[in-house]
Amino acid sequence: MTNLEYPIVIDNILPLNKFFAIRDEFRYIGWSLTNRSLSDDDYISWGWRKNVTPANLLCMYDTAGIIKLKIQRYLKTGLTYIRSHINGQTSGQVSKIHHDYDYSGTYTVVVFTEKNWNTQWGGEFVFFDKDRDEYKYVTYKPNRGVLIPAEQEHYGMSPNPATTRLRTSVAFSYVTDEKLDILLRTTKEPRQFIGPTHGPGF
Repeated sequence: MTNLEYPIVIDNILPLNKFFAIRDEFRYIGWSLTNRSLSDDDYISWGWRKNVTPANLLCMYDTAGIIKLKIQRYLKTGLTYIRSHINGQTSGQVSKIHHDYDYSGTYTVVVFTEKNWNTQWGGEFVFFDKDRDEYKYVTYKPNRGVLIPAEQEHYGMSPNPATTRLRTSVAFSYVTDEKLDILLRTTKEPRQFIGPTHGPGF
């Protein structure tokens, strides 16, 4: 593993046809107020509850594979795709700071999936760099991916009052080959398409 400074920002992380394919999966149909960063989280935002079909799964796995190949260039190690998590926020819907896994060797890439977004609308991604003891902010930009270690704290900021638009993102999580066995023993959600409450979205 190389020494990297996080978060790693990857613009145009997906080919345009793949970006629009995944964007079209999450148009404003099937959203409900069911999303929590943690199971006991008091903050609720929009989660995607549309029925998962083979076509949905194919789109997600295809996208996850493209992202996996890109981030392996940075991480210099083999990876296995674990899950996807969908999030939507409108103005005032706070997301609680959280981590996705409890141990190192897990990584998350958050992809910003809105086609059009004005920087003045906010919606930044926030990552806590524990090594530097500082918060780092990444501007929300369409088709931008943000790579972080999944055991470190992060959250997505809601849009500000300048817009009524929904801020959408999809997080893709991966585990290194050497930590895969540990994950399989300690989680109930390997290799599944995961919905807004971190439970199976089937």
